[in-house]
Amino acid sequence: MDFLPDDAPDAQNPPSYTLVSKNETFRSMLESVLRASRLAIDIEADSLYHYFEKVCLIQISTDSETFILDPLALSEIGQLAPVMSNPEVEKVFHAASYDVFCLRRDYGFSFSNIFDTHVAAQLLGYEFLGLSALMERLLNVYHSKRRQRDDWSRRPLVPEQLEYAAMDTHHLLRLRDALEAELQEKGRLSWALEEFETAAAIERPEKEFDSEGFRRIKGSRDLEPRELVVLRALYLLRDTMARKLDVPPFKVLNNSVLIDLVKRPPGSPREMFNRPGISFRVARRFGGEILRAIADARQTDPSLLETPVRNNWKPPCRAARLRMEALRLWRQEKARLLNLHVGVVFPANVLENLAVSPPADIEEFAGLPGMRRWRVREFGEEILALLHSQESQAELPGA
Repeated sequence: MDFLPDDAPDAQNPPSYTLVSKNETFRSMLESVLRASRLAIDIEADSLYHYFEKVCLIQISTDSETFILDPLALSEIGQLAPVMSNPEVEKVFHAASYDVFCLRRDYGFSFSNIFDTHVAAQLLGYEFLGLSALMERLLNVYHSKRRQRDDWSRRPLVPEQLEYAAMDTHHLLRLRDALEAELQEKGRLSWALEEFETAAAIERPEKEFDSEGFRRIKGSRDLEPRELVVLRALYLLRDTMARKLDVPPFKVLNNSVLIDLVKRPPGSPREMFNRPGISFRVARRFGGEILRAIADARQTDPSLLETPVRNNWKPPCRAARLRMEALRLWRQEKARLLNLHVGVVFPANVLENLAVSPPADIEEFAGLPGMRRWRVREFGEEILALLHSQESQAELPGA
């Protein structure tokens, strides 16, 4: 249960909002949105409850109004496309990656001119990056997390859910302004702007089902080859069942249940009903299929199980290991001086590329995959000097 602090100004006064669930209301809202120079945007989706995820709410706030759009009731959401792509209108998100991906997937939106308060807080060195934590610290606004895991596809929505959703964007523009002021003060606004530009341009592919994912299930490496064949069969069947029920696979049978079925196969469909972790619905509808999948897999030659393709990774040479250690020490000290997480200073994969294939000059440094212009400006010459120093030491007699 959430206990509201006495000094939380918005604890007892939820924000005012307009619920937009009819096309006529949507058109009226659109007039207000089109007049705005900046918008705070958030979404609620249903990935915890459905196999086929969808956007269930879209929250939009201007500097004076907050709207909650119900995409499940509206047919004109696509009319927001020009606003999303308009470089003259700033779109403010918190942790934009997921929201941008979902809106692009469901409505084909493209984006320009975004501001991500999560990324801004990362670049400022904040330890707690959640929206609620930042609102409370910077705005003295309390935002309950009670409704985070709700099924947003269910209708009707209750007032508490709508108030929660409204809070996600109602104060977001003020939070953005507070973070921008700090970025300017620390000389890191240009860093943030480049990260925002990159986030708006990235088109993340939709995640596809991985038929080899059974190999990553905890306990799979302890199985005999014939048992691994059974696990694979159950893993594939689980995905089929999840699609039919339109629920996430873990809500059909979680991984520990799959392993248990492999090690202790049931003798009859009736046994399914008393099996821990198997719901009545799954046992009744799919008990026979589960038994057949296990029986068929136990008759399958384990040698037919494809061996996963191994990549051509080779361990780095001694010189690369020494460069990597020097770069790690440099990054650790730089993070301490800047009060940033080490991964914000330099992502590990970029650091590894530098160690394995050190660039000859600043132009080559800037062209490395994943390199940001702000890191080139801030750290390029320093890192090149460090790498050059490592090369010189490696050439010394006895090194």
